[in-house]
Amino acid sequence: MTNSKPDLIARVKHRLRQNRLLSYLIGCPYPAPRWNRCVRRLIRQLGPDANILDLGAGNRRHAPNVINLEIEATPEVDVIADGHLLPFKDNTFDAVISEAVLEHVHSPVRVVSEIYRVLKPGGYICIAVPFLQGYHASPHDYQRWTVPGIVQLCNAFSEIESGACAGPTTSLHWIFREYIGLICSFGSLLVAKAISLLIGWLTFPFLIIDALLSRHKHAHILASAVYFFGKKE
Repeated sequence: MTNSKPDLIARVKHRLRQNRLLSYLIGCPYPAPRWNRCVRRLIRQLGPDANILDLGAGNRRHAPNVINLEIEATPEVDVIADGHLLPFKDNTFDAVISEAVLEHVHSPVRVVSEIYRVLKPGGYICIAVPFLQGYHASPHDYQRWTVPGIVQLCNAFSEIESGACAGPTTSLHWIFREYIGLICSFGSLLVAKAISLLIGWLTFPFLIIDALLSRHKHAHILASAVYFFGKKE
């Protein structure tokens, strides 16, 4: 019985992901400007003929030439597969993008190894992972990383840049809304999540503070998420 509510929430999330508009109800769309600039710059640099994989794409599509891979069907998914065993030949892609995926896999080391395998020599890896975030099972949640932690995980690649991609205000906002949801939940996880989402949207304007705070050279010590951009030499 203890797993029934998490399983129900996972099923609700699965249903919501089938619709582009309703999928945004799953959580607050936290800003990550450094990460977004990095991804846009990479796609622009490689051009429209590049082979690019988005591992764990969800409902987004960064560009027409990006192949979207997910573990379940959504409107924008091209390939349904598991990141632990990618269904592609060695040296296939010019770049692999992965945002908020590695915390949900059993073996991040294995997934990063698979990314290395399918990248061409000289190909790029662009990964964003959580640091200070609440538990969010989709359907599971296992890991968190600091900047040195994600750099170490990707040590097979030559680092180009890394750092905070969702700032300290985002960390505070996420924990605050989940905290209020928990206090007012009367022991119900569904009520906690509903209240957390409502509080999140009502207080969302406070995240504008991160536009400045994310530029602080030590923002990564309280960052909600961090990223790594590197190259397969």
